[in-house]
Amino acid sequence: MSAPSGIKVPPSLTSAFSTAQNGGDSVRALVFIIEGESFKHHTTIDPKGNYTDDIALLAETLPSPKTPASFAYRLDSKDGFRYEWMMVTFVPDDAGVRAKMLQASSRSGLLKALGAANFKHDWFATSINDLTPAALTAHLKHLASPPPLSASEAALAEVREAEAAEAKRAALDPQVAVNRKKAVVGLGGKMSLGDGVVDALKKVAQRSDDGWVVVFEIPASNTGAISLTTSEACIPSQLASKVPPKSPSYVFYSYPTPPAPAKPSTTSASAGDSSAPRNTFQASEGGVRIAPTTWQPKTTAVDEPTKTDEPAEKEDGAASAGTDEETPAPTPSKGRVLFIYCCPSSSPVKFRMIYSTSVRGMQQDAADQAGVEIIAKLETSDPSDLTESHLKSSLPPSKPTHSSSLPTPSKPPIFGAPAPSSSNTGSSASANASANAFGGAFGRPRPVTQPIRSATQIPLPASGSATPIGGEPSSSGNGNGDGEGDSKENIRRAFDAFGPRVNSPGGGGGAGFARPRPAGRR
Repeated sequence: MSAPSGIKVPPSLTSAFSTAQNGGDSVRALVFIIEGESFKHHTTIDPKGNYTDDIALLAETLPSPKTPASFAYRLDSKDGFRYEWMMVTFVPDDAGVRAKMLQASSRSGLLKALGAANFKHDWFATSINDLTPAALTAHLKHLASPPPLSASEAALAEVREAEAAEAKRAALDPQVAVNRKKAVVGLGGKMSLGDGVVDALKKVAQRSDDGWVVVFEIPASNTGAISLTTSEACIPSQLASKVPPKSPSYVFYSYPTPPAPAKPSTTSASAGDSSAPRNTFQASEGGVRIAPTTWQPKTTAVDEPTKTDEPAEKEDGAASAGTDEETPAPTPSKGRVLFIYCCPSSSPVKFRMIYSTSVRGMQQDAADQAGVEIIAKLETSDPSDLTESHLKSSLPPSKPTHSSSLPTPSKPPIFGAPAPSSSNTGSSASANASANAFGGAFGRPRPVTQPIRSATQIPLPASGSATPIGGEPSSSGNGNGDGEGDSKENIRRAFDAFGPRVNSPGGGGGAGFARPRPAGRR
């Protein structure tokens, strides 16, 4: 890109060009040359023939063959209601260096002043021989020719032209698109399922002890349909003999699957016996083990069972019997289904294309209409490759379905609580009472069973001869004989000497006194 030279374009040039545009076919070309520091409108050329012949008139208007110049040349073609124009820049090779530099660097300024959108073409000539009808024709032909393309670019351009022509044809005639869709319905389109296809897919979707094979083919008469050819039991070693050796096919094979292990019964052996303890769990070995807990219901009479328990036992037995009778039949489990696409090498090309483009549609139809869960997909061109070892290696690794040998109890025992004994129910009741008196099990809030009392309301134990034994006369001589006076006096004396009593038995702990702290110490 050349730098601007500073050559100015006077308003007279722009007005002359506007007049020529509006003048119609009365002007063929405008000649501009550089004089001093600006462009100058040198002359105007009138048309004498067509635009290819009139190009020879440009060289005659120059002051000399070595003078650089610019021509606004009118063509015979129209864009709307106006003629199209072309800018011709003439810089001869034998011109002066300064003149060539000024003309070349001022070309863009002249185009901008006159309006670059007003010119359809821009031609650069370096010799008088370039200003001829033959040279102009060759230049315009070069501009109209397509750009040079590589082989891949040319093929892509042909594809785009064909697509554009097909889209235009489909827009003009919608029936063409309908006929084309019918012609390629079998090439990956929606497949119609024949008789017995859905039932065979439902059969192969279920678990099989020995294996079950289902083979489908696409008939040559109707490439948009699926027909059933084989549906029978088959062990893995015989699968290769069930697949057609010379024609493509879709094969669904339910691999032999053993029945699922029965779930362990959650009903306890002593469910009908209300006397059995409820805080037990059954382990794999060792029978029933009692889990200690303090959440035992408080019973008033433990020696003789109440009469209301017998009807409850009968009701529990009847409920368990009814539950066993109303157990629904187990639903059939899903099988391990392998999808095999077999396409022999000797198959026709047409059927190879049809089968390969319909694989995904066949798998989707099997899953949607029959609930088939495909765990592995295989492709082969020779049925003999479907050996038992190959099928077994294609299966995904199975996940363990067994549970732990020791099931988690529904209510875990509370840590730190005493274990109740079934032989001695009275000791269990006393243990529960003592647990409630001293705060219950570990982690539970300590219940307040007794009101908090002051130190004057709690009697002290005997301490030597100073405390009289109950029944002897007191030293105060009141004659009551119960030692109440001495007891109250001792309590007041101990309170004054040692301080208030803390950790009273009503709070669940031991007894003691708090000594008064010396002054000035913390």
